Order: sequence, then C-alpha cells, then structure tokens
Amino acid sequence: MKPIGVCLTQMGKTGLELVNVYPNALPDSLLNELVIKSMPMSAKDGDFTSSTVQDCQFESYIFSIPGKDRKNIASLVAIFENSTYDRNSVRKFFSFTVAEIKKNNLGNTETFSKILPSMYEGLVKGKIKIKISSVVTLEFDFQDKDKKQKKRGEKFVDSLKDELWK
Repeated sequence: MKPIGVCLTQMGKTGLELVNVYPNALPDSLLNELVIKSMPMSAKDGDFTSSTVQDCQFESYIFSIPGKDRKNIASLVAIFENSTYDRNSVRKFFSFTVAEIKKNNLGNTETFSKILPSMYEGLVKGKIKIKISSVVTLEFDFQDKDKKQKKRGEKFVDSLKDELWK
C-alpha cells in the first residue's frame, strides 16, 4: 500500500482549492482533477469518497475545520497508482488522525499541511508516529490492525469448528 502522494484540499472563497500536496511531484493536470473529485457536492463531515483520476485511484476523507466566520470543510486525500491498496486501513488511518488532532484542538489547515510528509511516509512504511506538539503524538500501525483482525477471525473459525464438531 504505497501511495504516490497525499494532499489536503478545502472549500475556499472561490470553490475547492488545493492547500498542500506531498511530494510536490505530481502533475498539475492530475491535481486539478483530483481537487474537483476529492469532495462531492453533498459531502459532509465524516464522509469518505473513492474515485479514479486519470490512471490513479484515490481515497479521500472529508472533515470540518474551524474558519474565521464559520466551520469550513476540508479533505485528506491519498493517491495510489492502482486499486490494490487497503481501503479500510486508509480510512481508519485518516479518521483516527483527524479525530486525534481535533480532540487536542489542533484541527486547522496549518497542522494538517505540516504533517502531510509524515502521513505520506507512514502510509509508505505501514507505520506512523507523528509528533504534533509537545503533548500530542499520533501513532498508528497498519500491521497491528491486520494482525488483530486475523486473530479475531481465527478465534471465530476455531469457535465455529468447536461448535460444529460437538
């Protein structure tokens, strides 16, 4: 599950706009189309969206951020070369990251822009540890989640086997 990039978009004064992208090596044509598709018209806080842009797949998480006059809406986007990524892990990672940052009252575009490189590296490596402030450190391990799910599945199969062979 190695993305080719991650980006942050938001609803700006003139419509949807790209706030930041990492790494900054993606073609403008891809980014322009991605910005438009990253947040559907009816999108609201907590929604996920997946789509295809040119030959790439992307996974997006929409969330609210504080604004000057009212709450604004933004989107974290992971871009992949093909559809072989683990959609559920990306979604859990994005929702966990946003929830933890909001819980600590750090949910603004500056914070999310600052951590994009760390988020990208974490998705590439399958493990992330981001120090947001002196008090807040985010840790997420994609392998631990997979192991826990397998153990639960194995327990279910064992219990089912025991039940069937009584």
